[in-house]
Amino acid sequence: MNRIIIICLSVFLYGCAPKTAEKNRNTFSEYEIYKPKYAHGFSLYRSGDTTVLKVTDPWQFASDVEFNYFLTPNASPNALNEIKIPVTKAVCMSTTHVAFISALDRITSISGVSGLRHVSDSAVIAMSKENKVVDVGYDSNLSYELVFSLMPDVVFAYGVKGEFATIEKKLNELGVKVVYFGEYMEDTPLGKAEWIVAMSAFFGEQQCAVKIFEQIESNYINTAKLLNNIDYKPKVMFNVPYKDTWYLPGTNSYMVKFVNDAGAEYIYPANKGRNSLPMSIEKAYSIAHTADFWLIGNTSKSLDDLKNTDPRMSEIPAFKNKKVFNSNLRANDYGDDFWESGIVKPDIILKDLIKIFHSELLPYHEFYYYRHLK
Repeated sequence: MNRIIIICLSVFLYGCAPKTAEKNRNTFSEYEIYKPKYAHGFSLYRSGDTTVLKVTDPWQFASDVEFNYFLTPNASPNALNEIKIPVTKAVCMSTTHVAFISALDRITSISGVSGLRHVSDSAVIAMSKENKVVDVGYDSNLSYELVFSLMPDVVFAYGVKGEFATIEKKLNELGVKVVYFGEYMEDTPLGKAEWIVAMSAFFGEQQCAVKIFEQIESNYINTAKLLNNIDYKPKVMFNVPYKDTWYLPGTNSYMVKFVNDAGAEYIYPANKGRNSLPMSIEKAYSIAHTADFWLIGNTSKSLDDLKNTDPRMSEIPAFKNKKVFNSNLRANDYGDDFWESGIVKPDIILKDLIKIFHSELLPYHEFYYYRHLK
């Protein structure tokens, strides 16, 4: 459909309807209905038939940024912070949004995704082949016309340093409602997973989501207890070089949290905080020589594949000792499921990691996300 026609039509429809003031939390008599135990970026309130989702600082370096979304069966089409529930048409800008919706058994509500080639969910892939789910593009390649034509109830977005704000503004001008999700800002596995409760509010599935999360939490905590009496904590190296730079995570990142919970130690504690630190290959290479295990996340399926990316990698002791593990076991022709369903299965990731570092504790566990490179 021609872009000019679509924009003119949207302006006409948006302009002819009566204007409704966007709601403000201060105008509501609210009570908190869900206070997260691990997540820091959201909370849920209730006022009458309206659920209020409060999202705070949903991108890196955000400070005192707050969004209030009013989820109600009687949402005004012109109030951009009012979302009609239950949502029946959603566009997901991140694969983690797909994972949350899939876990809630509402996958058929997805009508668009950003970057279909990165999605692993078999149901979404199948729907895309029937043209029930379309790829709307991403970043500067996002098709505003296509998003508008889908007439979604909501676009679930994520912000990177607030850069999505320009896209949000253009979508809002078309009358498309955008909700920011900040699960990627959480620095613990359970904190990320708890955002399933935030997602559930859009589908009327809060009780179901709480039960799902409580089971995840219980599994995670009970699995971690297996490590109560361990004496040995191996040292772990992360990642591989990318364009002559090796990125190492910060000590407060969720992957380091995973490793700590799995009874191991991060090899580079000097990098404080949650953000990854770029360093020269030479420096990272020397650090890697003191690691007992090496965790990577690329396309390598064997040690030879890894060696082919950079011959120097074969000289790292963990490579020589065949203690290299890749999180791509569930990767397919579309995406890598570790970065998708892993958001709601941190308990399974934890078991994989314990199997790697302390295999005697989980002798019968079969790897779900990780692959042992040989």
